[in-house]
Amino acid sequence: MIRPTLIAAALLAAAPALAKETPASGETSIPRMTAFLEWLPDGNQALFVRADTGRWYHVALETSCPRIRQGARIRFNASPGNRFDRHSSIRADGWRCLIGSVTRSEGPPPRRRR
Repeated sequence: MIRPTLIAAALLAAAPALAKETPASGETSIPRMTAFLEWLPDGNQALFVRADTGRWYHVALETSCPRIRQGARIRFNASPGNRFDRHSSIRADGWRCLIGSVTRSEGPPPRRRR
């Protein structure tokens, strides 16, 4: 009788850890990240990424990443299954930057003429 009770208690204690995280509203992922087309910085806390489908995504970082700039060497570390989501990261000139969210976007704003 004690053994089934202990098993049930262990399962109940582990339930929060086994629960699936629910992404924020509008959260998505970029499929086939190894085939992405281009990226553009959006300040030093985000970037725009165009997937191989032509669709744009806005990738917000958890914190500021000062090495994100035009011309930086960026490496995208996708999650298992080659999907880029909030569990992924990037390396910008050797600095590891964690992802806060990935949402669909209309793309970067148009450039102003000088």
